[in-house]
Amino acid sequence: MNSTTIDNVINTIVISEQPLLTAKLSEALATTEYKIIFEGSTLQQLLSLKWSEEPQLIIAIMDTSDNQVLSKFKVINEQFPMPIVIFTHDDRDDAIEQAIEAGVSAYIVDGFREDRVQPILRTALLRFKQYQSMKTQLKDLKTSLADRKVIDRAKGLIMEQRQCTEDEAYRLLRSSAMNQNMRLAQLAQNILATANLLEPKKTL
Repeated sequence: MNSTTIDNVINTIVISEQPLLTAKLSEALATTEYKIIFEGSTLQQLLSLKWSEEPQLIIAIMDTSDNQVLSKFKVINEQFPMPIVIFTHDDRDDAIEQAIEAGVSAYIVDGFREDRVQPILRTALLRFKQYQSMKTQLKDLKTSLADRKVIDRAKGLIMEQRQCTEDEAYRLLRSSAMNQNMRLAQLAQNILATANLLEPKKTL
């Protein structure tokens, strides 16, 4: 296990089918910031564990990457997003494609060497960070577009009720949101919800 005196420790999980390479990996990480908090031979072990220290990185060493294994990586990544690095002999195109879909940050074929481990891990960590940032930006963009639609609908309702211009309706919305200390989109949503409640029920 790695030293815990290093700043910015990265809690690392190692899943390996090859004890010799596991030992080499542990030696390569012994004096680095990567602290091995768990070693196992199957991914199934991870799904039932309760962690006293939050894992931040998974390193897997395996001969092949079959569908079942990669689907478990996908489940783990959905529950606990973190960088995943796979060292394998499996160079099949479909395995690589499934690894990418599972959220694997680095898929290294026949490339396990002690002197390459740290650069590969650093690259995987940076790639994961960039990917998470892109996901956040995309989520924010979707939220922004959804908010804009709600605000536009509320503006249209105000324009119809008050016979005012779009700019006047927007200014009224904005000032009301500020006075009530609310997000503009939330106020717009409330206006639409209230309008729906006040609409006369249609009879058959």
